[in-house]
Amino acid sequence: MLVEQPVPRRQGRPRWRVLLALVVVALWVHWVLLRSAAVTWGGADAALAPAASVQVRTVQSSPPPPPLAAATVAAQQAAPPPARPRPRVSPRVVSPAAAALPAPPPAAVQELPQQAVPALSATLVASADASVELVAVAAHRVGAEPELPIYRTVMPPAVTLRYALQRGLWSGTGELTWRPSGDRYEARLEGHVAGLRVLTQVSQGGFDRAGIAPLRFTDQRVRRAVNAANFQRDKGKLTYSGPATEVPLVPGAQDRLSWMIQLAAVIGAEPQRAAPGGKVAMFVTGARADADVWAFDFVASETVQTESGAVNAVKFAREPRRPYDTQVEVWLDPARHYLPVRAKMTTAPDGDAFELLLRDMQ
Repeated sequence: MLVEQPVPRRQGRPRWRVLLALVVVALWVHWVLLRSAAVTWGGADAALAPAASVQVRTVQSSPPPPPLAAATVAAQQAAPPPARPRPRVSPRVVSPAAAALPAPPPAAVQELPQQAVPALSATLVASADASVELVAVAAHRVGAEPELPIYRTVMPPAVTLRYALQRGLWSGTGELTWRPSGDRYEARLEGHVAGLRVLTQVSQGGFDRAGIAPLRFTDQRVRRAVNAANFQRDKGKLTYSGPATEVPLVPGAQDRLSWMIQLAAVIGAEPQRAAPGGKVAMFVTGARADADVWAFDFVASETVQTESGAVNAVKFAREPRRPYDTQVEVWLDPARHYLPVRAKMTTAPDGDAFELLLRDMQ
């Protein structure tokens, strides 16, 4: 007879309890690790969190940076960008807007605006209108010159002078008329080439203690508009129809036509100046603001061959004072009230000469 043996009991805890304990331990370990990670990366998470509104208010409360000068900005743009430091993880909260502000420029860059002033001025002057620059230089020269003398004058009578005209390869005729009437005058020079009028200059005005006192001078070339110089004697200045410039009005100032009559009037009153060492200086302006002092020096007594015969003349010359200036040579006839029997104007250094040679006088 068989006897049933009892089932032996397993030693230790049941398996499900062991698994439960392991799960609890694992969860506790993960919780500890996540807690530590949250503390370690809190700074980076805070920088990316929507707490930017607090940071924006912090930037607004600080004053805005001063505007940088144009020269400083240009220097910063030209300089190579500084190397950016590697981002560093920090628990400190940094505002992205504050981090984007430019760093203060170094001392060398801050000094650039003062160093750039001369170069900037030179650039502005170089880009300015050429006539304005010319008048500014002329006005400076007038102020730097010694006071021009006031000469005695004897005005020549009314006359018409006819010339042979030469300009480079072109030749034609010219006519100069001088019409004084009481306290007024008008001088006119017209040039014709092949029947076409290529030049008209008119000087109008009166007289004062310095001699001829122009009020208006006009200059018109073929197919070009009329340019004018206005002698505003009540305001003591010269103005022009083209460039918006002004020049101080110097006593005895002449225009590009009246100077020929004025020179004749001065030598007619003081013929001793037509000798070695003789000199006559006057301020002369054109219609395009080309104003400067013209100083005529006696050169020599010369014979000039004209269509009406040989003339014993006295020669005066004005030498250029700067590049591309005008050289003037004029021969005056003592028998004709020292009016010019020949005149030659050349723009240095290689310009064509404009020349008048007397044909007859009425």
